[in-house]
Amino acid sequence: MSPLPPVAIDFVNFLIPAGIFAIIALGLNVQWGHTGLFNAGVAAFIGLGAYTAAILMTGPAPATNQYPGHLGGFSWPFLAAVIVAMVVAGVAGLLIALPILRLRADYFAIATLALAETVRLFFTNAEDITAGTIGIILIPRPIVIADPGLSDVVMAGLVITTLFLAYFVIQYLTKAPWGRVLRGIREDEEATLALGKNTFRFRLSAFVVGCIVMGLAGAFLAAFLRFVTPTQFDPLSTFTIYVMVILGGSGNNRGVIFGAFLFYAFDWVSVRVKDFLPASLQGPIPYVRLMVIGALLVILVLYRPEGIFREKKRTYPPVVRE
Repeated sequence: MSPLPPVAIDFVNFLIPAGIFAIIALGLNVQWGHTGLFNAGVAAFIGLGAYTAAILMTGPAPATNQYPGHLGGFSWPFLAAVIVAMVVAGVAGLLIALPILRLRADYFAIATLALAETVRLFFTNAEDITAGTIGIILIPRPIVIADPGLSDVVMAGLVITTLFLAYFVIQYLTKAPWGRVLRGIREDEEATLALGKNTFRFRLSAFVVGCIVMGLAGAFLAAFLRFVTPTQFDPLSTFTIYVMVILGGSGNNRGVIFGAFLFYAFDWVSVRVKDFLPASLQGPIPYVRLMVIGALLVILVLYRPEGIFREKKRTYPPVVRE
């Protein structure tokens, strides 16, 4: 029996997924919030990170009558698997961005959405690699601890620490000249191009950085859930991340973290409230939750489109000759 009280364990299990969502939101904020790139394939890069880490971390998984098996048997440590997951997601982002980055915003979104569905179908049908619809199971935690409660506490500590590190790195990058060029591209790409900036290169680097962060979050997601399946990476998961970014404040790194925690808190609380309702009312709760989220999002877009924490407008003194 875990020495931690159930309330503490429940709270820890809120922090872990909320922190993972916040990391993903930071990656999307680099692409969309700061650069204006509408990536409709967020789920693909999370999935690539998750499956890469799962394959590298799991032990041998031969096929049986009940399980199709999957590529694995490497038993790599978590840190090495995370690094490779980030590289795979970043390289995938680079390869898809090179041919489509010059497309208009709507066509770019369609292309990335098509990528996400292609990746999901690959996860579903490549049974020898991904175990198909069953998915990869028995993924080990970063640090193996016999007590489940303490294991969750350690996992929460790793996720929150990684979230802070990701925040400080992205905050530094977006405040640096690189980030100022990204915002210039978002506001007026032609003017930024006229100033002599290679806008394609900056857009490409922003897209790749965002994909790397999403791959990082995917690796943590696989280790937390201890299994991955193709259904976890459907288009709805991309929509969920966009809601978090819009809710917190697009372009504001602190805001999107707050939006991720707030959105997941609403979902987390509604699930627990359902247990106290009569059985006749428990069934409609998931649909009511989606309706409430949709209504709140519409109200937010109408009356505060910049989000709860609006992006801070930066002003710089004019350059004058002495």
